[in-house]
Amino acid sequence: MKKNLLFLSLAVLMAAVTVSCKKDEGGDPAVKSYMLKSVSFEAEWAEGVEMWEFTYDGTSKKVTKFDNFWDGGLDKTVNYDYTASGKLTLTKGSDVYAEYEMNANGQITKEDWGGGEWAAYEYNTDGYLKKVIEHWGDADHLKYEMTITDGNIKKITTFDDDGVTVKKIKEFTYTIGDNVNGLHQANAIDSEWKPVGNFYGKPSKKLVDYFEYWDPRAAAIVKSKSTLGYKFDTKDRPSAVTKTLTDLSTEVWNYTYYEE
Repeated sequence: MKKNLLFLSLAVLMAAVTVSCKKDEGGDPAVKSYMLKSVSFEAEWAEGVEMWEFTYDGTSKKVTKFDNFWDGGLDKTVNYDYTASGKLTLTKGSDVYAEYEMNANGQITKEDWGGGEWAAYEYNTDGYLKKVIEHWGDADHLKYEMTITDGNIKKITTFDDDGVTVKKIKEFTYTIGDNVNGLHQANAIDSEWKPVGNFYGKPSKKLVDYFEYWDPRAAAIVKSKSTLGYKFDTKDRPSAVTKTLTDLSTEVWNYTYYEE
């Protein structure tokens, strides 16, 4: 399967781009978006396949739980509790898995790490995550800063522990295809499950074509590049996305969706 995804045929890619072009040109308001049911991830270095399957409330469409699988076996179930105003509590069985503070738009603004340490999240007026600040050692430290252009997360700047020195820059280039189903492909939150539900802001409007990243502190700048290849299902939804890195190694995400 990996080999087939890595060498996606030109015909399939061109067909997908053609469909995306028609969406853009026609501005078809009838294009339907589907709620993400599951996302799985596999890579040679991972030594297995991990999958997250999401359940939503039928009325509010909020995420109510996810089941986490490793190589087909259930590893854990995490439930979402919105009972307390402005709070989101995740539980695993009878244990608290994580606790967050939320704004009126349902976006996470603070993750309490305990012991007087936390991460804070700031959003722009359009609902995109623009800044992540970590608080530890009795001081705030800027961790990530995002640049958003035309509804797409164009650049993520990562800072060193001092909160001032830039240690990594990642820049994204997008396809002409709309990100109809709201996949979180460009996000400072390094997690497959956390952004699902738009808890950390809106996803980019377009699907990612490729991104480049580099350390600006280096005497000679060397950029690494990761290119995304897409396989679509019969309803024109991304069903498999293969990321090919500079060293030609690959990582694969597989997606399924709820039909209603």
